[in-house]
This record gives sequence, structure tokens and C-alpha cells, in this order.
Amino acid sequence: MSRRHRLFLVTMCALAPAVLTACAANPNEGSTTPANTANAAATGKPLTSAEFVNPLPQYPAWRTIGDCMADAAKARGINFTESGPTGGTLDATKMIQQIQQATANKKGAIITFPASDAFTPVLQQAQKAGIVTGTVYGEGGDVVVGPNYTELGKMYVDAIAKREGQQNVGLMAQSDTGQAKQWADGVQAAAKATSNVKVVGTVYTNDDAAKALSQANALLTAHPEINVIASHMGSVTPGVVGAIKGRNLVGKVVFVASGPDNGGKEAVADGIAYGAWLQGLCEEGKTVLNAVADKAEGKPVAAHIDAKETIGTKDDLETLLGQGWG
Repeated sequence: MSRRHRLFLVTMCALAPAVLTACAANPNEGSTTPANTANAAATGKPLTSAEFVNPLPQYPAWRTIGDCMADAAKARGINFTESGPTGGTLDATKMIQQIQQATANKKGAIITFPASDAFTPVLQQAQKAGIVTGTVYGEGGDVVVGPNYTELGKMYVDAIAKREGQQNVGLMAQSDTGQAKQWADGVQAAAKATSNVKVVGTVYTNDDAAKALSQANALLTAHPEINVIASHMGSVTPGVVGAIKGRNLVGKVVFVASGPDNGGKEAVADGIAYGAWLQGLCEEGKTVLNAVADKAEGKPVAAHIDAKETIGTKDDLETLLGQGWG
């Protein structure tokens, strides 16, 4: 995450970081699908089983979220399982199939990252089947935990605007829909309110790390005036760093990364990245698991729970990481 995209970033949405890029809890995403009154949330019974359909199980940010979710489930005596694409690429079709299988298996709760609008009807089917749903970094669940992507976009711009001179920004987003669009729109709106930040181009990778280098190069070719690249996906970090190095642009173009993983921490230390989006990843995993469990027991639970987030720079990144940010 990513992290948080692509964990998420990720990417991470990644918050992501990570991820990305994931990578959400904001006013637009707060209008989640209403919980079905016939589902487990209305029974008042303890949750006995839950499944996390992890978008990128091998990516560090999402691995952290899944592991902490499992810890929270164990503490509550909940039978916890995890599924997800086995490769290193987000596979929305495979994830949807796994949600449908978890529904058929009558899991008490299903938690996932809704990678596209196609997840909404699938989650609705689970809700109609009496299953409590939770989503991380996206809409559609009875409970949503994640960043406020519009505010996250503003957070990126606030950090970039502190740099001296004109900042011409190129964006790398997962897609032009959902939380990725909300992030990009948030960046655009915040940039217009500044005197020195301008978004000059955007490319999309579908959170596919294999596309990051070519898309970063395409962005820099089409817009040679770019001196900042920003992304909400942790999956693109190696590709962006590679493009900056390959074009001998170190010191001329900086990156605002999603998360410290996948080379983000090193890029900040080396001065290639100006900063990195950080999230409380473990806390997010535990929060969404406990929220769906509480909802199953009939306890009042907010439909929207904001994730904690910040931008760490070379001056404070190590301190923030030591405080549990990731």
C-alpha cells in the first residue's frame, strides 16, 4: 500500500502507502451502502468468523494491515481467514470472486479494499446474505476505515507548497475513478488555492508496479517542466526513483511517495523523495476488524472512521517511523 495503496498506498493507497494507492474515509466516501437491517449487525450476536480479501498480500503495508487484523480477531476469539491475489499485482476480478466465495461460505464478516466500482454490488450481495462488511480505503462497506482522500490531496499540496519556487506537479494515480480520483481532485483543488503549485499532468498505473517506470518516464517526457512527482500508491516508488535516476534528474525532480516501504524511506534519505505519506497501518487493521465485530454485536459504530495520516520529510521521517507510523 499500496500501501495502506497501495497499503496503501499504497500504497501504499498505500496508502498508502502505500499505497498508494490505494488508496477512503472522507465526506464523499462516507455515503457508504446502508447496512442491511437483516444482517448480522442486527442480531446482537458475537461475530464468530471473518475474512479479509487482501488486495496485495505480499506488499509490506497490506501485509501489516492483514497481520494486525488477524491479531485483533484472535483477541476477540474470531475465526479469521485471509485470501487475495497470489501475484504481486492487484487483481480486482480475483478479489471479487473471493468475496463471492466468502459470501457463499457464510462468513460472519468480509473485509476488503474495493478496488473498483464493481465491488459495490458484490458487497451488497454479502450484506443481503446477512454478512457485515468492512472496507479499507474505499466505499461500499457497512463500516469504512481509511484516509480522507480529498484532505490527503490537500496534505500533499501543503507539503509541496513549502518548497521554494514554482512547483510543477505530475500525478501518478491508480485510475480516474473512486478514491484515486478523489485524491487527484483534492490535489488539483488545493493546488489552485496556492501561488506556487500547479498540476501539469496525470498518468495511471492500476497499482501495477510493472507499469510504474514506463508511466513515470511518459509523464516526464510529456511534461519536461515537472519538478515534483506525487503518488498515493506505494507500488510506483521503485519506478519513479528509477525514472528520476535514469534521466539524471536527481536534485531537479523530487518525489512525494506513499509510505516508507518499497524504497520510500531510502528515497527520502537520499533526497530523491521530498517526503512520504505515512499512516497508522496496524491501527487501521485492528480498527476495521473491531468495528465489524462491534457492529455484529449490535453496538453503535460510525459508518466512517478516519485513518490517521501525515507526510514525513527528511527532517522527521525517522522520528515518525519510530512512533509507529508506516
